[in-house]
Amino acid sequence: MTAQPTVLPICTVQHDFKDMGKDVLDGMVPEDTFWVSCYKFGEPSVHGKATAELDERNRDLLLYRGRGGVEFKSAGEASYSIACPALGIGETRIAVPRKAYPPPPDVHKGQITAFDVAPDGSQIATGYHDGSVYVRAAEGAPTAPHISSSKPHLSTVASLRFFPSSRVLLSAGADFALTILPADPPPSSPYTTSKITPARTLRGHTRAITSTAIIARGRNVLSGSKDGTVRLWDIPSGSQIRTLTAGSNHFVPVLALSSGETWEGAPHISGDQEATESPDPREVETSGKVVFCALQDGSFELFDLRTKQAVFRSAPGSSGARSALQALAYSQEHGLVATGSAAGLTSIYDVRALEAGPTSTFRRNEAPIEDIVFVGYEEGTPNRVGVVVATEDGLPYIANIQPHGPSVHVELVGTDCDGVRFVRAVGGDVWTAADDGIVRRYGRQ
Repeated sequence: MTAQPTVLPICTVQHDFKDMGKDVLDGMVPEDTFWVSCYKFGEPSVHGKATAELDERNRDLLLYRGRGGVEFKSAGEASYSIACPALGIGETRIAVPRKAYPPPPDVHKGQITAFDVAPDGSQIATGYHDGSVYVRAAEGAPTAPHISSSKPHLSTVASLRFFPSSRVLLSAGADFALTILPADPPPSSPYTTSKITPARTLRGHTRAITSTAIIARGRNVLSGSKDGTVRLWDIPSGSQIRTLTAGSNHFVPVLALSSGETWEGAPHISGDQEATESPDPREVETSGKVVFCALQDGSFELFDLRTKQAVFRSAPGSSGARSALQALAYSQEHGLVATGSAAGLTSIYDVRALEAGPTSTFRRNEAPIEDIVFVGYEEGTPNRVGVVVATEDGLPYIANIQPHGPSVHVELVGTDCDGVRFVRAVGGDVWTAADDGIVRRYGRQ
């Protein structure tokens, strides 16, 4: 019998509450009130208010008073918490963005359809429905920051991945193609925009590409598609090396990929089934690598990139689109795989015991999981592991999963009911990209 998922609470607050507090500090109003809401799936929600006012003695100190069944506290300029005794929700941390990146000037693209952060944290890339890609600096941008742009696709950009060098970008689209884009930061220039020309275009898929992964330093890359295949590519020649068929060779659409190093004791095929052909000379550092694929039927599949064979597949979900796995992350460091479904379920697996099923499954509501990444915590907590979860309802959060969990570590507030489609964890910071076209950056959690 399948265990019921753990239900985690939701605590959220009016997205501009900090601006309202600043108005009070600046003397524009004597006090101001904002909403605070708490939810627990299957139970009545609680909608309260919090008032921001100045301390009677210290007029530089802002105080908060919660009412209507909620508590709201501040522990410093950027540290807040919410509690709701009626729902049994103790003090839950909420984090506000330390920086927000609005859409590029004169760019009216709407929803961000693809997003990535350079490994060195220097740049961010965003993709849009019209096939365009924009790259810009993440730090130290002047009043008119330089923006590089390209239109490498005929329709929606579905995936963006920086190479490990942080100076090359892999894009993939609904037009069945992948492109390689140079992403060197521009030299000092009086111009604020420049055009990028793709260095390579890779073609071979027969339906929209949904996800990509970069192997080692980037001589080879992987792409997953709704055509039910994962393809291995050689970047220098722009040619396809191999096609892997997903879903036990049934061409089940691939919705997400995550690749990395294999682990000791990983599943493998028996000797008489193992491929005897020599590795393709175009392959670089594929031996010892694996790729996990999230599939539309609710299962995930593991491929050994040395043998190009599927070595594990989880049980499919119940029939219907709501069972689809839309997000997946593999952490070789922690030996864990995390999946997120269209029904709002997040599951954690120990890679050493995949056959045993998930070690934990949790949800907050039924909003689809859009993206998921593993995240490290503050220094001094080496044994703690968390995942950042992006959701269609615009309520992203970080969940503790080890050593004790699952539980909510921190709420990532700032969006105003806009779906959050992408999350990244780079250099200790957490990044989100939402349907309002804004990228938000949160400090180390």
